[in-house]
Amino acid sequence: MSLNRILLCALSCALLFAGAVLVAGLTGSAAPAARAGDTKTEQDVLKADADCNAAELRGDIKAMDACETDDFTHTHASGEVEYKAGYLKGVGSGEHKFLTLDKTDLHVRSYNGNSAIVESHIHLRANNSGRIADVNNQLMTVWVKQQGKWREAAWFAVGLRNPAAQTSQKK
Repeated sequence: MSLNRILLCALSCALLFAGAVLVAGLTGSAAPAARAGDTKTEQDVLKADADCNAAELRGDIKAMDACETDDFTHTHASGEVEYKAGYLKGVGSGEHKFLTLDKTDLHVRSYNGNSAIVESHIHLRANNSGRIADVNNQLMTVWVKQQGKWREAAWFAVGLRNPAAQTSQKK
């Protein structure tokens, strides 16, 4: 076996080992933060979430723009994915007019004080170009801290067929 081949094998093994250690380290450091919960972080994220939802109800594009990351994605329960520019355009034009955004059963998982996931049930009513949508969804939003401010990076909704049958299981 040539020296180059031995060095290549050694380097490959070292990279695999380093990757495994990194993954184990990230998993290990994130899990306790998520389980233990950081009350201040959770309160800050829930306030940002409420402020962003209030902006949506008002149709306040400037406030929505400020509360969402530049690469924000909004995935509807139908599977349609809208990116920030298109989503804001729809709200700003009146194409999407939110009538109700009622969240219940909120659970926050925070990770090292700079990212968080909010899970909830949402009852949403909207006027979409004259069609009233009245839906119950399971919702997951992803929040990141950028320049000291919590911003929403993603909204992902899944339709619930029978919301009364859904039960809360906080871990």
